[in-house]
Amino acid sequence: MTETELYNLLDQRGIAYEVAHHPAVMTVAEAAEVVPDRGAPTKNLFLRDDKKRQFFLVTALVETQVDLRHLHERLGSRRLSFASAELLKEKLGLEPGSVTPFGVLNDTSHEVTLVFDEGLRHARFDAHPLVNTATLYVEMDDVLPLFESFGTQVSFCSLTNCGC
Repeated sequence: MTETELYNLLDQRGIAYEVAHHPAVMTVAEAAEVVPDRGAPTKNLFLRDDKKRQFFLVTALVETQVDLRHLHERLGSRRLSFASAELLKEKLGLEPGSVTPFGVLNDTSHEVTLVFDEGLRHARFDAHPLVNTATLYVEMDDVLPLFESFGTQVSFCSLTNCGC
């Protein structure tokens, strides 16, 4: 799926969104300098277990400190670490710096579990629209059915304390 195809899909589903175009950003710090503040700012972690059998795309509030040493316990998986750029491209069709929950729409084999920080439940949040030269602002309640309709396993988890 391309950026344009994502916008078309959102339009077809009647999902309201706003887009801000900006120079390419690779990090949360760079984004903070150029991305307008119109929704809860997020960061994304593409993770894999130590056997490369389970994959997770974790979307958290920027200020959330995600403890990778214990996250696997909350998600019911083996130990987690960051997945490679090659796996990011293979599983989600994304490049480093463009990681976004919308990448799961490219996961036709449904191998990636989408995990949202509990703080994003019912929130308006920001995310890249599959590229890092724009930021999409959308309501969680509007896009959650979209992710689920694509067969994506979605969960919410308190990433700062137990309770997935």
